[in-house]
Amino acid sequence: MMKLKILSIGFPTNMPDSEMVSQGGPANFARLFSHYIAGETEHSWIGLMFDAGNFQSMRLVKKFSFPQREYYKLYLPKKKFNGKITHAKKGTKPEIVFDSVIGRVAAFIREKKPDVVFLNGFGMFNWILLKAAEKTKTPVVIQHAGIWTKELRLHSHLYSLVGRRIMEGMEQEATRLAAAEVFLNSWSRDYYANHVAKPKEAASSIIPLPFDFGSFDATAKTASDMAGAKDAFRIGIIARWDTIKNHRAFLALAKESKRQGLAFEFSAVTKIPVSDTLAKDYTKNITTIAGLNRAGVNDFCRSMDLLVLPSLFDVSPTVVLEAIATKTPVAISGNIGYINDFIRGGAKGWIIDFSNVKKSLSTIKKLAGKPMPKDFQDQMRNKHGHKKVFSAYLELFLKVARNHKPMAPGKTLVLPAARGLIKVV
Repeated sequence: MMKLKILSIGFPTNMPDSEMVSQGGPANFARLFSHYIAGETEHSWIGLMFDAGNFQSMRLVKKFSFPQREYYKLYLPKKKFNGKITHAKKGTKPEIVFDSVIGRVAAFIREKKPDVVFLNGFGMFNWILLKAAEKTKTPVVIQHAGIWTKELRLHSHLYSLVGRRIMEGMEQEATRLAAAEVFLNSWSRDYYANHVAKPKEAASSIIPLPFDFGSFDATAKTASDMAGAKDAFRIGIIARWDTIKNHRAFLALAKESKRQGLAFEFSAVTKIPVSDTLAKDYTKNITTIAGLNRAGVNDFCRSMDLLVLPSLFDVSPTVVLEAIATKTPVAISGNIGYINDFIRGGAKGWIIDFSNVKKSLSTIKKLAGKPMPKDFQDQMRNKHGHKKVFSAYLELFLKVARNHKPMAPGKTLVLPAARGLIKVV
């Protein structure tokens, strides 16, 4: 069988020298997938991290090397492009703004010769990798872990109107240039097709989010565990601090619960910026934990009686799978990609309209103490098992690599010389 070399975005939180807790779906995906490739296949993984900061010049450094895995970091002087896209006042071509960066990444691709470039999610750096792959005629597979256009619109106050439209156009290029597009569920593919770009049917597939249930302690709460809860019914949320995750709705639940005199306790795993105006009110009503490793997340889930996800938009949050692994009931908003799974598995009652705080709290009271349907849990475990999911990805990568037609003789791209680009530390 063909041995694949896969190039993808790397994440600093996944590096051996990192003291930070890995956060976000793409980072968790990359960690799990790269370990699977090195441990259970003969393929190899190259992770390329981007670091934009106050550097004097652009340089590429080899950070780590393991059997079947290598990690590099590209340091970028952000003063050369900072705000030129996000706060653009007039139309500009991102290819011009990032010309030197794209050229450097293209030279790196030419040197490493990956069979496939894998875009795990989408953003500015993923777009740079996409354009570098285009230059080198390397086939690209993109996983739409989220919908960047939707996120940009929900955070529109952070960008100029022109800048936002430029970035939306960058996401549309993924559909134009990718050899294959992967969506985590039909819900997100439909949204993407209606609001971003229509994927080519033959090049589009649905592969669910992977989860290693075996590494997560799925022991159900015992009677003695529940006795430890005493009178309080514990409700938790695990979500980064931003508009999309809708912490305001969680705070509204906590305050309304207190007003009604309910024996509910609210806890959140999130990191709140000190300057955020909501911080004082939030921490007054909700027990807040800044960050947890996977073992800590496992313990947190098991200590809760209900997890909630009131997100304004969320394609496939890992928290739902962590809840299933720990047999903790989880309620979601109707803006989350799992809604079809909940309905199909008989868990429709755990889909809540969090825009109406009194109604949502009334629903939670009815759910208190009820286990989620076994059919739902079994279906989710079977569907999202990581080995099954990763086998589907590798099958897709092999198909894309085998169908790829290299450049014809005489049409070799002229790129910056790769020699001397990589410094080993």
